Amino acid sequence: MLTGFEALGAASAVLQVISFASDLAVACKNAYDGATTPQDDLQRHAKQMCDAVGRLQARCKLMNSQFSNPELQKIAQDCKNATAKLEAEVQYVTNIQAKGDIVKSIRRAFRASSHQKKLQELQESLHKYQQVMKTELVNHLCSQNDAIYLQQDISFHKLDTDVQFLIRQLAQGVTDVQHLVKQEHATTRNTITQEAARTESAINTHTDMQVLQLRTTVETKKQCETFLRSLKAPRMNQRYNDVMDSRDATFNQVFASYEDMIDMYYEDSDGSNSDGDDSKGDRSSGATLDQDDLALVESIHDSWASFNSWLQSDDVLFYIQGKPGSGKSTLMKFILGQGRTHNLVQKWKHDAIVISYFFWKIGSHEQNSIKGLWCCLLYQRLKDQQQLILSTLQQFNHLSQHTEYHDWSIKDLEAVWRFVADSDDRHMCIFIDGLDEIRNEDGFSKLSQSIQLLLKPPHTKLCVSTRPEAQIMRWLNTTNAGGIRLEDLTKFEMHEFVRKKFRFVLPNDNISSETFNKLRQDLVNKAQGVFLWLHLATRSIIEGIENDDAEDILLQRLEGLPGDLERLYVEMWQRLNANNPVYRETAARYFRYVVQGSNVKYLCITHETLNYLFVGVCCPNILQIAFSEDLSLQQTLLAGGGTVQDPDIIRMCDDARASICTRCAGLIETQPAEFCPFTPEVSGDQTTSSSDVLGGVTFIHRTAHDFLTDTEAGRSILEHETAPDSSLETRLLKGLICAVFVSQCNWGTSWHTDIIFRVVDLLSSWGRDALPSVTEMLDAIRPLYDKNAIFSFLPWAPQAPFFSHLVYESQLDDFVIARLTAQTSTLLATSVLREIWHSDANMELGIPSKRLFDALIALDANPHEYGEIWRGFTDIPFFKRGSAFTNLLMSFLTSTQVHYGRGGEELPRIGNDALRSEAACELLDMALYMAKDCQDLSATFALPAFPFESGRMGIRPLTRSLLAPELLEGRLTEFVIYEVNVHFLLLYLLSKVSGEVSGGVLADPQSQALLAKVNSPSVKIGYFGVKEERNPSAVMCKRVILHSPSLPRSVMEHLFDVDLKDHLKERDVSYNGQTDLDIISQHTKNLETEDVDYETMLVSLANENLGISTCEEAGMIPPAHYLRTFERLEAAAASREEREELS
Repeated sequence: MLTGFEALGAASAVLQVISFASDLAVACKNAYDGATTPQDDLQRHAKQMCDAVGRLQARCKLMNSQFSNPELQKIAQDCKNATAKLEAEVQYVTNIQAKGDIVKSIRRAFRASSHQKKLQELQESLHKYQQVMKTELVNHLCSQNDAIYLQQDISFHKLDTDVQFLIRQLAQGVTDVQHLVKQEHATTRNTITQEAARTESAINTHTDMQVLQLRTTVETKKQCETFLRSLKAPRMNQRYNDVMDSRDATFNQVFASYEDMIDMYYEDSDGSNSDGDDSKGDRSSGATLDQDDLALVESIHDSWASFNSWLQSDDVLFYIQGKPGSGKSTLMKFILGQGRTHNLVQKWKHDAIVISYFFWKIGSHEQNSIKGLWCCLLYQRLKDQQQLILSTLQQFNHLSQHTEYHDWSIKDLEAVWRFVADSDDRHMCIFIDGLDEIRNEDGFSKLSQSIQLLLKPPHTKLCVSTRPEAQIMRWLNTTNAGGIRLEDLTKFEMHEFVRKKFRFVLPNDNISSETFNKLRQDLVNKAQGVFLWLHLATRSIIEGIENDDAEDILLQRLEGLPGDLERLYVEMWQRLNANNPVYRETAARYFRYVVQGSNVKYLCITHETLNYLFVGVCCPNILQIAFSEDLSLQQTLLAGGGTVQDPDIIRMCDDARASICTRCAGLIETQPAEFCPFTPEVSGDQTTSSSDVLGGVTFIHRTAHDFLTDTEAGRSILEHETAPDSSLETRLLKGLICAVFVSQCNWGTSWHTDIIFRVVDLLSSWGRDALPSVTEMLDAIRPLYDKNAIFSFLPWAPQAPFFSHLVYESQLDDFVIARLTAQTSTLLATSVLREIWHSDANMELGIPSKRLFDALIALDANPHEYGEIWRGFTDIPFFKRGSAFTNLLMSFLTSTQVHYGRGGEELPRIGNDALRSEAACELLDMALYMAKDCQDLSATFALPAFPFESGRMGIRPLTRSLLAPELLEGRLTEFVIYEVNVHFLLLYLLSKVSGEVSGGVLADPQSQALLAKVNSPSVKIGYFGVKEERNPSAVMCKRVILHSPSLPRSVMEHLFDVDLKDHLKERDVSYNGQTDLDIISQHTKNLETEDVDYETMLVSLANENLGISTCEEAGMIPPAHYLRTFERLEAAAASREEREELS
């Protein structure tokens, strides 16, 4: 019969104690048998057992407070008694170990004492308790029907993980205790000699739920964190954080009663608070409200009341409409930050949660796209919902590959949302700010379809904000949604905003309270509901007050401010820059810097502990602009002629910040960096930090950006800087390189190689005219790259040669050849040639020119020298290994096969037109040149493939599939690892490159002689993965024990969609109706195989020279926290940590 969660919790705790006690008994027995058992192991087992006893005591206490279960209480007490005896054994072993010769002393103690018998008795007792628990669980605590019922209880998901697992197993009918825990990392245990069979069974079947929890919780948590991290884009919350602080534009009336609103209006009418007194307005002070005033108050109250009612109702949609700059985003931020909002929503449904997304048109992709919307909402919905994430991953196996935002497709995001909506019983109240700010590439039509999907589940409601754009308003009208127009409702908030701003300049002897009241009233009236206008105009008036302007001058200044936001921008800019052409030019240049910016670079902060922290740095930033403006210093730094000390950096950044504030009339502003990783100290009283010098420079509001780029007046302002866009982009990029140089020299920071590609992209944007500047910057960047101030993956990892990043831009051939010639290094030339076709190289993006290839060969580059491939390096201690020749063949195959995209989607291969091109012919020429000198055409390489939904097998480059961390954790779908030889790879290339252009290459006598030798193509299956029956989301690796024969020619041609030319054909074989996986299964079912873990498979591939090498072979040892990824390297990690502690 059902007794409740408390008893099951206690039962699970009993199983935990039995499990850890068994572990500890085995550890003690190992020591008695003479094995060298580290004290740390004994202490770890003992601590785990003691922790389990503590949980048992707590849960028994909770159980006893609800009801009595004598049998369970007796077992619990017996288990605690057994653990006390085991603790004494541990103390005995530890004392003997401390005396010196552990082996001899343990053996003497073992022969001379009764400890062996005690341990045997304890283990027999634990085994008996285990059997009693089996009977107690099934017959008294929880039947299968009871477990099914408990799973449906609303409190089920609040239980501890071990209790949830126990209930699920019982619900599935698993009653044998040995199957209640699945041990994912089984360890070999020694058994008591006289009781070998019995003890081995006890060890292998002890069913401690906490073992599962401790062993799987870490992996499960990591799995869930990786999945959530893939949804969380780097700047997901930036728009929300950048919106004007709602405390500076309070919306107290949103939740105000009618009486409170009347009091607010009295306060604003009599101006009693203008002198800084926080007391409420007094209706007896003489102020009166006429009928129009009362009607306005009633109208405002009714509008906000409609919003409050919506929060509590079953109505699905509500909208907030407002002019540009009226404060829509600020209001949304205010609403989301109020406890009242959540309280009212939970009056609708008690389990409702609130999630949100802020569109920002001039932001990054994740801030203005439908994909960004889905990722953000899913992240919030799934956060802290571990079980829901695991269910999602089980439903969509391929999602376990996702590690970052770019891995996702909209199709997958929508599918996950539908699944989660069906699985998650909680109600959702969603707020989406700025429908009008969807990026043009998506458009509102697509966004409206996404909104319909959001609202499809019956337990979802949505509040949106938008400008009154025609298409959006038409759509809202079709929904019959309720809504408000913000500019009609914000008078009170505007008064409060101005009052707070004026408080900083009060009291003031030059200005009377009456003038302050008039300025406040006139500012609010003139704003007409546009908060941004009020913000800028109030700033202008305060500047006049701080300049000691007289009262009449201030009133004239306010009267002269244009009421239109666009004309206000023009007036403020003209007033600050007057008729000074230098000022106008400087301001226009700042504006164009920001228009051209909005990119993110990744800054790596290094620490002595070898831990790394990646933070996004806005471009442009203060330090970058400071260097962009000082052309003389910029030139000196780029030429390697010096550095800049911290005090000078502070001065430069302060000057740049002051100039931006003065010249740009408030249209752009400086912001602190997202993170403050360092605080370099300088002499005197000055200090600076990354938040000061690396803070971003951005537009104050989207309307400021639109004003400059979309209006005639704004464009005329930008034209005051006459330099072409190419010149300014180059200037700004040089400023960034200087910032990289100084931050590395002064603060030890490293930057991502994206900066190299930004420089190279100038050639695509501006052509050969940009070549002198590009080569100048590349010469400046190279020394930084060589000392890892610019890195491609991790600062501690070896770098690919600098020039290997430049080989796909033919305009840089002369530069690369000249610099390599000057180096006179055969090793460097060989390394560059090898890295050209790196592990993730996609030939659709381009191949190096034949001219560059010939130049490298002329510099004695060896196309057959093997080495590790550092481009495409992945975050694990295995690397791809190959030569330039084999890398070319492998990259060509992966580029011309249907392959996996970043999000696991099926991507098309390179088209036939590309394979008939002159570039493809040059590639064939290079391959044949290298093949002529190849001494081992039978060399074999691992090639991983994974199934698509279509049934085809997709090829993925080595480091993005075979070495993927998700595979290391056994969470991916089925896979196969082919072992292909050079014969096959070369024939594949020859068969794919076709057309008249290849005829001349193949007609060469040397080529014909080579082709005659390429006659033994081979594709074997070395390893494959199949789903585990008990856990379909996990994959079991199978190794073919004996060398299997090559797949038949017809199978090779079908799987790789190739016609191997110039060879005898087998009879035609039809594979209609069969998937690639079916075909592979047919050829593996009769092979002799063995189960291996994933690490063993990788090590074997490395030992067999199948295109993989280990850290040791590469001569590289990563930091300790990377080594711990693999059990095989734990000892090396501990050794490195010890050396670090001693140093």
